[in-house]
Formats: sequence, structure tokens, C-alpha cells
Amino acid sequence: MPAAVINHLHFQEPPDAGLFALAEREVVPEARITEGIHGLHIVQVTPVHFILVILGDDAEVLDTFASRVGSPWMSEHVVPLLDSPPERHLGPLVATTG
Repeated sequence: MPAAVINHLHFQEPPDAGLFALAEREVVPEARITEGIHGLHIVQVTPVHFILVILGDDAEVLDTFASRVGSPWMSEHVVPLLDSPPERHLGPLVATTG
């Protein structure tokens, strides 16, 4: 069943745009070549609150991507900048346009 993982990221201060450029260079290409990943989106809610949305074939694909790519990259580049730990939510898509 298609699934999504949602991460709420609350930064200590507005992150530098270079962080997202780095994510585009290092994480987005990995998402594109990972079978079963259908989208990776970052939404800016406020200057310090961002939401990361990753869509995939199922929860297993999303967990595998997280352990192989997402978690190591986030631990190195994002977690030190956060005001609190990421809020991770994973669940099935119950309605979608695609």
C-alpha cells in the first residue's frame, strides 16, 4: 500500500539556503534512483519550521530509504541545527491524486 513519511523539522534559527542546495545535490538524486520512492518534498511553514514529505510504494521502502540515505544525511547536516528532535510520522496513503 502506498505510504508517506512526514518529518516536522524545527530549527533553532532559519537555516541557510545552502542546506537545501546540498540536499538537492546529495539526497534528491538518491531518492530518484531508489526504486519505490515517488517523491521528496520540503515545505517551509515558517522561517524555522519545515516539513519533509517522502512518498513511496510502502512503509518498508520508506524505512529502507531512511536507514540507507535519510537518517545518516540528516544526522550529519540537519539534526545539529534543530531546536528539538525531528517529529517523524509514517503511514499509509488513504487518498491521493496519483
